[in-house]
Amino acid sequence: MATKKFRAPVVVYIAGPKGFALIESLEQASDFLFDHWPGNDSLAWTDAMKRCADDDAVDDASAAFLAALKDAGIGYDRTVEIY
Repeated sequence: MATKKFRAPVVVYIAGPKGFALIESLEQASDFLFDHWPGNDSLAWTDAMKRCADDDAVDDASAAFLAALKDAGIGYDRTVEIY
């Protein structure tokens, strides 16, 4: 899981002094879901966690991660370009 990267990174807007998290891989998405989700019990959260654990389906995991963010009302941006 640690080495599988998303096709495009996701900037997730979070509360706190940093204000955002850059998510580029399945491992980072899984860690974000685990660390920033009160309750860790919604269907979208569970689906995203399961898909992030599936090392062969990066695109499915990315879509599930974005769906979980949307379901929780967490803002994100996929248009950021990394140079």
